[in-house]
Amino acid sequence: MELSTLIHIVYLLSAVTFILGFKLMGHPESAKSGLLISGVGMVAAVIVTLMDVHIERYEYVLIGIVVGAAIGLRMGKKTPESKMPQMVGLLNGFGGLASFLVAWAEFHAHPEGQGVTGGLVLWLAAVFGSLTFSGSVVAWARMEEKFFSSKAITYSGQQLVSSAILLGILVSGLLFAADTVAPEAYRCFAVFAVLALLLGIALVVHISLAEMPVMVCLLNSYSGIAVCATGFLLQNPLLIVAGALVASSGISLTLNMCKDLGRRASYFFLGAFVVHPHTTISPQNNPAPGNKTS
Repeated sequence: MELSTLIHIVYLLSAVTFILGFKLMGHPESAKSGLLISGVGMVAAVIVTLMDVHIERYEYVLIGIVVGAAIGLRMGKKTPESKMPQMVGLLNGFGGLASFLVAWAEFHAHPEGQGVTGGLVLWLAAVFGSLTFSGSVVAWARMEEKFFSSKAITYSGQQLVSSAILLGILVSGLLFAADTVAPEAYRCFAVFAVLALLLGIALVVHISLAEMPVMVCLLNSYSGIAVCATGFLLQNPLLIVAGALVASSGISLTLNMCKDLGRRASYFFLGAFVVHPHTTISPQNNPAPGNKTS
C-alpha cells in the first residue's frame, strides 16, 4: 500500500471519529466518550500527516506539539467549569491565528501566484482567521474583565464604521485575488489582514456581557470556516471536513441560543452593521458568564 493511500484512509477514519464524537458530545453522559473518540482520531491524523514525504524537518513541528500540548493541558486542568466560556473563546482565537498563519505562509510559498480561485480561498482563510483571532481575544478579555471593559461599547456611526471596514476587506480581497503575483498583492494582503482584525473587534464590542457566550459560539463557527478554507489551500480533505463540522455545529448552536434568549440571529450576525432595537434579556434565562446554574 502506498503511503498516500494510507494517509487518506486514516483521514477518512478520523473524519468518522469526528462526526461520531460530535454526536456523543451532544449529551452530558456521553460527552467524555465523544471527546476521547475525537481525540484518538486527531492523534491518528497528526501521526500520518507527519509521515508525509513533503515534510523535511521535524524539530519545529515537535516543538510546537510539545509546547501546545503543555499549554492546553495546563489550561484544561486549571480552568474552573464556571470559566469555560472564556477558555473556549480564547481557544477559538488560537485556531483563527493558526489559520491566518497558514494562509500567510502559503502566500509566501507560492511567489508564482495561485490564480483567482486560489487567491479567493487564501483571502477567505486569512480574513476569517484574523477576525476570529481578534474577536475571540476581545471576547475573552471582556468576560475576564481584563484590558477591556465588560460593558458594551457603542458610539455614534458605529455601524457605518463597521460597514466601511467590511467594504475595505472586500475591495482589497478582490484586488488581491485578481493578481496574487503583482507587487501590490502583498500590500492588499496586509490591508485586508489588518482590517479583518479590526472587524473582529467591531463584531464583539457592542455585545453585552450576558450575550457573550452566543458570540463565542458564532466565532467558533468562523474559526471552522477558516479551517475549511485552509484545507482547500493545503488540499487536505481532513481539514475541510473538520472545518465544515465546526462551522456547521457552531452556527447551529448559535441559532439555538438565539432562540432561547429571544434574540434574532441577525443581531449577532449583522449587529455590527445594522441598528437593532435593544431588548432586555431576563437574567433568569441568561446568566452572566462565570455564574453557575443549577
